[in-house]
Amino acid sequence: MAGFFVKQRILVLGCEHFAAAKVHAALLASDWATPVPFSGGPGTLSEQHLEGIQAVFNGTMGSPDAILEQAQALYRTLERAGNDVRVVHLSSMTVYGSRTGEAVEDADLRSDLGAYGAAQIKAEGLASRFPRSVILRPGCEYGPHCPQWSERIARLLCSHRLGDLGAAGDGVCNLLFVDDLVAATVRSLQAPGIEGMCFNLAMRSPPTWNDYFALFARALGAVPITRLGARRLKIETRLLAPPLKVLEALERRLFKRSNAVPPAITPSLLNLCNQNITLNSRRAERALQLAWTPLSEGLRQAAASFKTNP
Repeated sequence: MAGFFVKQRILVLGCEHFAAAKVHAALLASDWATPVPFSGGPGTLSEQHLEGIQAVFNGTMGSPDAILEQAQALYRTLERAGNDVRVVHLSSMTVYGSRTGEAVEDADLRSDLGAYGAAQIKAEGLASRFPRSVILRPGCEYGPHCPQWSERIARLLCSHRLGDLGAAGDGVCNLLFVDDLVAATVRSLQAPGIEGMCFNLAMRSPPTWNDYFALFARALGAVPITRLGARRLKIETRLLAPPLKVLEALERRLFKRSNAVPPAITPSLLNLCNQNITLNSRRAERALQLAWTPLSEGLRQAAASFKTNP
């Protein structure tokens, strides 16, 4: 008599955020995994949550404190439990800081761009000391329901507050279609021989930020594309951004949403748009057998999603 196939139980952290929620949905639709969602704070993670678990995906996003505290709680709990599971740890390209040129996984990390990147570096340090961890460093996730690099950008483009930034937008836009992030995560949970490894995740031959804005604006029908000069950008970042960020935080706290207040064009966004860093993702392509979604298709899906739910 043939043996029974038992699905792997995968603990998924961070399901309140879009990436982990999409990974949870993909695992739920698979024929090999049973995802176990966990969205509690780090103080509530206990050894009991690891009982019967074969692997963990840490997709925690949000504030620097939340990212670091959840990582500390996870690896502390794993150590106490003596649980020998694989952990796929979602990090960020922000660990490269202000580095320019081609970035490979073995490059020195920099925390010179603020608290978020510093927290990701510390969280990676905890993950790297766990022998069965796999670290993913995605670029800018875009696509349907991606709040930062699709929905926010779409709102700015459609209001003509973003467009051609001139020299300020000639940096490299390391895009990663959200379905490619999900595929990389699912394969990282299964692929043999990758424990202890780290993978950059971004499309080949990425566009400049100016090109991304122009192509996305056309897909959205937000044309003609606005040209923003240095004076306009200073007004946005120095005068408008601070009060808009305060209003956005208040809206999120009071109404659990942040789509009524116009999005801010922050100094950190402009710094990224001017940074000439290119993620080298060849290691991930080989080890995880990844193929990147064409930019035209990714933008088509992102635009269609935004038009349906602006």
